[in-house]
Amino acid sequence: MKTRTLCALVAIVLLSACAKRPPTAGLRLEDSPDRYVDAHFHVSNYAYQGVSLKTLIDRYMGEKIVRSVVMPLPLQQKWDPFEHYAQDRMPPNYYLGPKAELYYYAFADAMIAKEYGALSEADKARVDPMITGFNPMDRYAPQHIERVLLTFPGVFTGIGELTVHKELVSNKIAGDAIAAISSEPVPPDVAEGGKLTLYSAALVSLFDLVAETGLVATLHNDIYETDVKYDGTVVRKSPDVTYERGLEYLCTRSPDAKVIWAHTGLGRFVTPASNHLAIVSHILDACPSWSVDISWDLVQTMIVNPAAGMPSLSEWAGFITRYQDRVLWGSDTVIHSRNKVGAEDQLVRGGPMSVADYQAVADLSRPLWDALGPDVSRKVRVENSVRLFDGARAKVRAWEALHVGDDVWNLAPPSPVTP
Repeated sequence: MKTRTLCALVAIVLLSACAKRPPTAGLRLEDSPDRYVDAHFHVSNYAYQGVSLKTLIDRYMGEKIVRSVVMPLPLQQKWDPFEHYAQDRMPPNYYLGPKAELYYYAFADAMIAKEYGALSEADKARVDPMITGFNPMDRYAPQHIERVLLTFPGVFTGIGELTVHKELVSNKIAGDAIAAISSEPVPPDVAEGGKLTLYSAALVSLFDLVAETGLVATLHNDIYETDVKYDGTVVRKSPDVTYERGLEYLCTRSPDAKVIWAHTGLGRFVTPASNHLAIVSHILDACPSWSVDISWDLVQTMIVNPAAGMPSLSEWAGFITRYQDRVLWGSDTVIHSRNKVGAEDQLVRGGPMSVADYQAVADLSRPLWDALGPDVSRKVRVENSVRLFDGARAKVRAWEALHVGDDVWNLAPPSPVTP
């Protein structure tokens, strides 16, 4: 996948010379504390309920969110008739609650491509669609990415959010347990019954393709092991058992892949230990092509209002200032909320988030912007995302032009990956 590099560079130059205007032309990117690029946004939930791209742009983004990544969640929550979730009074649409597994939903890419093609050129410039409908543990995953790019040229800018280690989500994903089928030693990050690993040859091949095409990959991988039951009950937290070595292995095997590590490894059940920023710094130093996002309202609350034992706001400000060109803001909004069973067995039905609630997520980080100052905060809120995804647009369009004659029915499989 590392051939034809010179031809690809020539294609990039030609496409850039022929462009009528840069992708961000006309967008309101002026210096204002009320302008954001959302580098982490989910247009649908785990049952593919959400909003159209046109609705997202016209209603939700407005003038405040000048540009947004668009990621359907890659996983569908199975509605298993034998489970009788909520006594069959409502369906599950979130991974917390039901016992049934999650599976990859490949039709998401076609749904997004169709809607993107109907947008005006001005609206297209405001969204960056991501390819999500693939299993990152499958050696055929790169072929799916290639087929999507060749079938829908001019649409996609990245892949993901793809998940490797994420508390109970990883345990629920359909697939084979690595230890049960492996003919080689099980990687060190695989827990009992584990199905995903950062040491996968499939993931290396996938990131090699990311580097070749110029796509941006958004990766969710918790910073440390956490064992959570299907209903959200935390069985065990292991803040001393981190995935640091696995993350470094992945980035050094595919050093040119542009990757955004989501939430700096934090999440609903994974909270920052006192040395969290030291670990993240070590990974960023080892992985110069990687960035991090500070998305998710839960994570942003941990930053601006940390609990005891978490890094302080001033420590976060110092970390972001040090890596000011490699930190991106994102909401991590899932635009359609979940159905759940509340107190006293009361049913709570989800629905589309309100515009006010979506735009309010950005305001949670105002204490951080004040601590960073206008120059650094503007990079995190807007400029870093624009630079990263503008670069990806040009490179991916060049790759598509170079491969326009490829037969999607006869793509070569990825080359072998040596340990």
